[in-house]
Amino acid sequence: MRSLLIRDVAHLRPGEGEDDEATVVIERETLARARKKALVMALLAAVALVVLFVFRDPTREFLPVGRSEEAFFTLGVVFVAAFLGFRLAQWLQLGSVERVCAELEAREEE
Repeated sequence: MRSLLIRDVAHLRPGEGEDDEATVVIERETLARARKKALVMALLAAVALVVLFVFRDPTREFLPVGRSEEAFFTLGVVFVAAFLGFRLAQWLQLGSVERVCAELEAREEE
């Protein structure tokens, strides 16, 4: 069940261990690494948004229509914000998978 969660829900491909305990450790480490990577990427996207707005010319309009530098800036901000949202959602999803896997391990130990 745990492998199904990690492979099909979290979309991770951890390696196989020599026995069940080694496989559990590898899966746990892979899940923790993926969760950390998602959070780091989300934080980098947030920093990128802050940098974009700090160095933006405040005298120009923000949502212009047409072909201009500000229109490309706005499009870039939208893409970075969408990436930030995607990575935050991924971090939350991986956290849910991690909690369910921990609960399954606790039930197996009983």
